[in-house]
Amino acid sequence: MFAALLLSISAFSQKLTDYERIEVDGEFTNPLFSPTGEYVLLSGEHLQGVYLLELKTREVKQISKAPGSGYAYTWDSTGNSFYFKEKPEKGYFSESKVYNYNVRDNYKTTVENFNHNYLPSFTGNKDGIVVYTNLATLKIEAKDLSSKKTWTITNEPGQYYNALLSHDGKKVAVHNGADIYLYNIDGSTPGRKIGSGIATAWSENDDYLIGFLDESEDGHTVSNSELYLFDVATGKQKKLSDTEVFFEMYPTVHKNQVIFSDDKTGRLFIANLK
Repeated sequence: MFAALLLSISAFSQKLTDYERIEVDGEFTNPLFSPTGEYVLLSGEHLQGVYLLELKTREVKQISKAPGSGYAYTWDSTGNSFYFKEKPEKGYFSESKVYNYNVRDNYKTTVENFNHNYLPSFTGNKDGIVVYTNLATLKIEAKDLSSKKTWTITNEPGQYYNALLSHDGKKVAVHNGADIYLYNIDGSTPGRKIGSGIATAWSENDDYLIGFLDESEDGHTVSNSELYLFDVATGKQKKLSDTEVFFEMYPTVHKNQVIFSDDKTGRLFIANLK
């Protein structure tokens, strides 16, 4: 079964090998590697709840039960904590508050006076730059948290979403319809298309993004989904998986390891990228 998943990526000279199911109780989605590779953030069905998976022990701990809390979480750059949001029990998502959870000491604190829309680009640097969707214009904007200066990155027509800031803070991957575009952080140049689908994570060296492309028969029901790499330099995408067995979604990458969820079963898999 797993052998059918292996497909060479000629442009990157890489392929996925050594597939293994991560044996945990429950159904999960939206995995996100910690910077150290020790932990993985997970969410439940419909992005409800936040869970912490320790890879070495394969133990899963529930951090939040709140609806929507599994969307846009992010790790602190140290890997010692992560940020997530929760809406008030009887409130609206627009009223969500941001929390920080320390994985070393196991405690949760509120991040005061912080806009939840700045997730997932915030990684703990309060003098850094964050990117987000302006919900009034549906443009991608950036904000310097130190100077409070804001500017528009996506100046062309379109409705943009899911901005992913590169590790070096110089590039932003954004989504417009079914396509993925790359912009400079200062918004000085037009976007450059690098593929179609949903990009979910940058590689460590920012050379490529990893993501998935899903298919649906009626616009609602997913009939298949495959993993892809998006080459930043060439602007081309290459398929990593090619199977009808799994609905591969939400890949995350740390060094040469890739973790993804199977949307059909809620199972998690880990593989090597060589």
